[in-house]
Amino acid sequence: MNTAIPFDVAMAHAQALGGLPSSEQPLPGVAGDSCMFKHMPADLYHADRDALSCSLMKPLLISPAHFQAGLVACEKPSDARDFGTLVHLLVLQPELASKELAVFPGIAERKTAAGRTAFDEFEQGAVGKLVVDEPTFAEGRRVAHRVLETRYKGRPLQHFIEESIPEATIYFTEPSTGLRMRMRMDAYHPDISIDLKTTRFAQARAFMRDAVEKDYDLQSYMYSLGRCLYEGATTPKPFVFVAAENMAPYSVSTYEAGPTFMGNGANKFQACAAAFKACTDSGYWPDLSGDSVLEIEPWQQFSAKGGWQAALASGV
Repeated sequence: MNTAIPFDVAMAHAQALGGLPSSEQPLPGVAGDSCMFKHMPADLYHADRDALSCSLMKPLLISPAHFQAGLVACEKPSDARDFGTLVHLLVLQPELASKELAVFPGIAERKTAAGRTAFDEFEQGAVGKLVVDEPTFAEGRRVAHRVLETRYKGRPLQHFIEESIPEATIYFTEPSTGLRMRMRMDAYHPDISIDLKTTRFAQARAFMRDAVEKDYDLQSYMYSLGRCLYEGATTPKPFVFVAAENMAPYSVSTYEAGPTFMGNGANKFQACAAAFKACTDSGYWPDLSGDSVLEIEPWQQFSAKGGWQAALASGV
């Protein structure tokens, strides 16, 4: 992938600016040039365009052209994304809250000109920080508390978090294509891989639909592959989603990625890697343009049976 600043140069620049501890050296893994960074800042990780990440790969499931568009697209802010970031910070790295978080006093009334101006001015004075208002911060703390006290395998999740490396960054080379890849695991525990999700969906079936739609299966497979290569393991550690409901009553469930879920992710991963490799080699990045015929799937078939339609048909 083309980039104006090579990643090694960006790393050196970040160290010079104090964004990365001078003592931070990559921990070499078992497989070739795999390595781990324990303290890489999130903005440096997300700025890397030399290695494929899961979020960069996902648009390839739509088209190669969507992938290229995603390389230069700016991430659109959203309240849901900010809330998820807040909960991640409070659960995984609470010691960084004073450095990375700014709480707007009172309620952010952005529907009025005066309220919007006050919040915008506060944001401008907190450059580089996540800005939330007091009610959002309080709600984030409630969710974080529920996550930490939720029991998994008979122990509070807080114990697993404390035993983990939070936001562990791993670089590895995918064996079949030779592509350089990267991943950032929420909690790298010796026995499991933990990924924290804030969600609207508390029930397993609803979360499953959302997980497939948002390609969490691709993520679970890619992260498990990267961890296996880093550790030199042939059997992946259990990949566990911690799904925290982002509204009352703030239910928290743990879902382990099962074989069919991981298998579906493997299919997506292989399709993405193959498409990227082929498009890079050919220099051709097609979009969705083309001709096709629309057909209804069996489950989409309309039926007028039952209810008021049935009453009309019977002459009642």
